[in-house]
Amino acid sequence: MADQYNPKFGLPPGTAIDGAPRIKAIYLHPIKSCGPVEVDRALLTKSGFMYDRCFAFATKSVNGDDTAASKWRFISQRKNPVMSRIKTELWLPHKYSNLHDPLVQSGGCVVMTFEDPDLPSWTSRVETFFHTGNLFAPSQLSFIVPLDVTATQAKLKTFGIHSRDAKGLDIGGIPSIAAALSKLKKFLGIPADQILTLFKCTPDTLTRTDKNLAPLKHIGSPALHGYTDQQPVNINSLSSVHAVSALLPTENQPLNALRFRANIWIINAPAYEEETWKRYRILPKSNGTQPRASVAPALSVVCRTSRCTMPNVNPETGSFDADTPPPGRKRGKAQPSTTLVQYRTVETGNKAALGYLGMHCVPEDGSLKSAEEQGAGLYIEVGDEIEVLERGTHLYGSTGDDY
Repeated sequence: MADQYNPKFGLPPGTAIDGAPRIKAIYLHPIKSCGPVEVDRALLTKSGFMYDRCFAFATKSVNGDDTAASKWRFISQRKNPVMSRIKTELWLPHKYSNLHDPLVQSGGCVVMTFEDPDLPSWTSRVETFFHTGNLFAPSQLSFIVPLDVTATQAKLKTFGIHSRDAKGLDIGGIPSIAAALSKLKKFLGIPADQILTLFKCTPDTLTRTDKNLAPLKHIGSPALHGYTDQQPVNINSLSSVHAVSALLPTENQPLNALRFRANIWIINAPAYEEETWKRYRILPKSNGTQPRASVAPALSVVCRTSRCTMPNVNPETGSFDADTPPPGRKRGKAQPSTTLVQYRTVETGNKAALGYLGMHCVPEDGSLKSAEEQGAGLYIEVGDEIEVLERGTHLYGSTGDDY
């Protein structure tokens, strides 16, 4: 995505296309609302891509008088935009890994890195200079989060994600994590009367999707997801982002596509063309050398993505963006939300939507079962092509709330 701003990726609506849409990039977000990880390939499962949104930070108040505040609730960039500056790396075992390494036995780990919120010592300044060549560059702190955690290592607890109750293993007490939480809490500006912890999703804590449902005749069994807001997979088009970017005030251009936190980014499709898809499959076309099932993964498209305020967060600065205020006003309007509301309120399904961009998808059981029968993983890779199987119209919430 380093070249995402290249005009060649911005195909206006209705452009005649030679060839099929292709996957340009794949992103995972191991820790909800923190920095993403770009990968060449990703394993598709019933609940979305492996390792995507499998952790979430949450806080609760230590004030026992406030019952609502004393319950664990997730935190996100909506109120903590600086979370975008928490970098994540995904480390997975390989065939040469030491099988006696505890992290290998834990299935690998996520490494989280953020700026030290305290003034650095001269020792840390020297260390920073050794790595960056800048004596006054902010010092960085890192800590390790194991991917596999058992109930013997952490307790299963309930916490809130928006209006629903989610469950997960509270791993804030694991030494490598506990040691970093006080610093991270300060970095995020969390008040002293709140506790910060990290929850881990498990196969037993997956949630059944109850909104914007895909037909069971296609997906086979009800959709499941971890700590995504509702649906397992999100797909978006660089052409669509370019089209929105062209509508923004000049000072807010170009628009970084990564603000929209999609899993799959496609090219070679006209802007907003993905909004007509109802079903598609991904044809293995990449030159990858790693093994994968000889199956074309099929996904049902269930609805447009109704946007919130998170695209206003600049992932590089960790702050909300706005346009230049007119004379006599101190603050500009939030961007790109203001533009999305004006030009991308293309339906009335969600009254709270700040415009729409991107599509929510659900993996279909048929391709998952075919891969299982082959004893191979259902992988998607950069360079694969999209074959649209069915087209139609979308209205957020039109499928009801029960299968």
